[in-house]
Amino acid sequence: MGLHQSFRFNHTSPEEVREFLRGLVEVAALQERGDFFVFSQRPGEAPFTFDCELVPEGLNSERAGEYFTFLGLVVEALTGRFGRVEVDDL
Repeated sequence: MGLHQSFRFNHTSPEEVREFLRGLVEVAALQERGDFFVFSQRPGEAPFTFDCELVPEGLNSERAGEYFTFLGLVVEALTGRFGRVEVDDL
């Protein structure tokens, strides 16, 4: 796939992060598989995939295609909900 990064942030529980990710269905299609979330474009949008795995520190992601708009929405929403977010390449 494409770029691999980690998103580290303070949260109170994995369920809080799951609820956050489920809320992103307003802007992308979602397939949920336990601690693994796969986002993709809605019909008529440029194709992308944005995979997230819940880890104790936050999220690990892998993404490809035209994900830039979705990434911006995710980062803005993460900081709005959880505060400081650290992003590192994996």
